[in-house]
Amino acid sequence: MPLKNVLGYSCAFVARQLGLRHRYVFTKNNRLRIRYVAGLTAAMAAGLPTAIAFSPLSNVPMKFEIASAAQAYNRMEPSAGVEGPSAEDNGAMEEGSLIGGITLASIPQFEEPAGPSDRIVTISSGDALGSVMQKEGIGSDEAHEIIEAMDEHFNPRDLKVGQDIHMHFEPGADKGGYKLTDMTIQLNPLKKLTVTRKGEEFESALEEKEVKEVITAQKAVIRNSLYGSAAKAGIPKAIVSDAIKIYSQNVDFQRDVQSGDSLEVMYETHQTDDGYIAKTGHLLFAQLTLSGRKIPLYRYETADGSVDYYGRDGQSTKKTLMKTPIDGARMSSGFGMRRHPVLGYSKMHKGVDFAAPTGTPIYASGDGVVKKAGRFSSFGNYVRIRHRGDLDTAYGHMSKIASGIKPGSRVRQGQIIGYVGTTGRSTGPHLHYEVLVAGRQVNPRGVNLPIGQALAGRDLKKFKSFVSDVDNQYASISGGAVKVAQRQAQEDDDIN
Repeated sequence: MPLKNVLGYSCAFVARQLGLRHRYVFTKNNRLRIRYVAGLTAAMAAGLPTAIAFSPLSNVPMKFEIASAAQAYNRMEPSAGVEGPSAEDNGAMEEGSLIGGITLASIPQFEEPAGPSDRIVTISSGDALGSVMQKEGIGSDEAHEIIEAMDEHFNPRDLKVGQDIHMHFEPGADKGGYKLTDMTIQLNPLKKLTVTRKGEEFESALEEKEVKEVITAQKAVIRNSLYGSAAKAGIPKAIVSDAIKIYSQNVDFQRDVQSGDSLEVMYETHQTDDGYIAKTGHLLFAQLTLSGRKIPLYRYETADGSVDYYGRDGQSTKKTLMKTPIDGARMSSGFGMRRHPVLGYSKMHKGVDFAAPTGTPIYASGDGVVKKAGRFSSFGNYVRIRHRGDLDTAYGHMSKIASGIKPGSRVRQGQIIGYVGTTGRSTGPHLHYEVLVAGRQVNPRGVNLPIGQALAGRDLKKFKSFVSDVDNQYASISGGAVKVAQRQAQEDDDIN
């Protein structure tokens, strides 16, 4: 192989190891810049081993073979920034002669690529797709063409740290060279982008997995927390959140749930053929068991198109207000006299505090109209909702108020109205929650609130048949869920 190629590959290898940009070492035509010729020649002559197994550009092992300096020098061509030998040089060159005062006893020779090369490059912080490709030996012009080809389906700026790029190279027409033929990027579990060489151009294609609806059943035995136990049983967080919202009409999750209780759920999922869950859908059935008492609930749509959750007797679970307007929070302070944590003296606490991380969603306790939304007194960011003529709820210390929540806007029960924070007079992130009857704060736990509607007549008859169908469906697919729950309970017992 000509000496220019030896020097070129050596420079490419060194540049890659040092993280140098391609353009610093080579010209736009991929020719070695003249300033690197003398240095590489001297380094090779000063003691570069004559048998090394490495690949500067393709990671494919290659061997060096011995060739005389005269043979190598005579094969040089006037290109790539390196001048070929003159007639005078040809006459004077002999094996072991000096070039620039350096003895060249041997010149390394590369073998041609033995076969295809596959590489996987993992994106690191600060990486750009173009520079990643150039580090793998792809010229800047081709890298630009590849990026243009994928523009229809993907913006390279959307690459994320940790994503893998799969590249496939085939031996090129030039000796020792490789060219990219295919490149694949798994954009997410559902989408894969492929760029393929077609002659001298590149084409891209986006492959997307098909998603099908699958009904899934799971059961969790509650130990330390409902969320933690449900996650261990494989129940998605969104489904647990839906179940809490539904049961919070009648269940105080701070006091009523004990270790050993359980939650069973049946819900919609949208899955690929290989089992990846793209998203979850509606919670169709839930059964919360508290101290041996089973509380089943069914999602049912009435003849007029309204959807709600009902017990077996056809009674809606919906009350005027939810007992807890926040998921997974700990009640940090109850209603009544207490020593104020900021002011330092005893003062009536006219609400209930729920400690939770900043940003935890806060829900409207019931349907109503927003009366106040903004900064208010010592409550910081504050929302007050009128549910009926004499019944209001109030929410304080929010980090921010949800979009669209402003005086006069209507809200639905369970709608997000803001997020936990520590604005106003507060020592830490929490929700201050009040229930006001006729303008006076009352203990939220002591308020008697009417329950929702009950199905009757033809609706009730249809509902009873619907309940039987759901029970049969749950029984047919819940065998694995029960086994998981039993194994989970046994593991927890072993730990304890």
